Amino acid sequence: MKKRPRIVGIGIATMDIYCHQKRMYPGGNEYNIAYDAKMQGADTGFMGIFANDTVGDILEKTLIDAKIDTSHSHHEVGASGYALVDLKDGDRVFLDWNKKGVTDLYPFTFTEEEIQYIKTFDIACISWGARVNEEKIKKLSDAGVSICYDFYDNFQKEDIEAISPYIKYGFLSCSHVSLEQTKEILRKCVSLGCKIAIGTRGGNPTIAFDGENFYEKPICRVKAKDTMGAGDSYISAFLTNYLLVEADESISTGDKINTSLEKAAEFAATVVMKDGALGIGYDVDPDKLSEIVNV
Repeated sequence: MKKRPRIVGIGIATMDIYCHQKRMYPGGNEYNIAYDAKMQGADTGFMGIFANDTVGDILEKTLIDAKIDTSHSHHEVGASGYALVDLKDGDRVFLDWNKKGVTDLYPFTFTEEEIQYIKTFDIACISWGARVNEEKIKKLSDAGVSICYDFYDNFQKEDIEAISPYIKYGFLSCSHVSLEQTKEILRKCVSLGCKIAIGTRGGNPTIAFDGENFYEKPICRVKAKDTMGAGDSYISAFLTNYLLVEADESISTGDKINTSLEKAAEFAATVVMKDGALGIGYDVDPDKLSEIVNV
């Protein structure tokens, strides 16, 4: 029997508020990864900052109800993060978001006890938006933590050079650059120390590079209801499937990567058919946000 992958998300918990629907949906990069990986059979945890408001309570309870470990999250006085969102033909569009939420104000410093907890997982997922800077990435890596890092689409050359030496998996949103530029970016990541670099390219095939070969897999084309969380779901599925077979020497590296990319595309296609990032929503009056968020 294969050991279940263990994945921890460290970073963002936020509420996506769809004013036109009068509905709100829990989300956030690492939050979504932890939830989606759990739905695919992984053991998962989430380390984030929860505010002392109603939204903070909902965000944490959603994970606890899914049996995701939040025991090493922090609780702070302040405002939960939230974004105001609209939909344009199924594509999510961010209209506005609050600044200086608890994730911004109280970022992790990573105590020795927290690092030991993180090391019980196979991989720690962190993104550009998690308020975990390169010094902290290096601190975790030096302590023996395996890291998956999401560079988003606003990455700069300096970001790749600073982060790549300390991560095992790198994800980059590359829909704004050409195929050849994508390959060059992935080469750069791997040359600096990243084991597998993956460039998602919107509606075009995803490209992965392991230092020897490029792998290309098309997305699964569906009529998207809501693209919120699509990239996070892709990361969760790739990692869950790759970690399941990583240690199996009877399977080639190429087959492991190709299968994991395929599974990731299939899972992401199911997520974009849901409302919000996770398909979990709550009624909200957008004109009364001060009743549920410490604004």
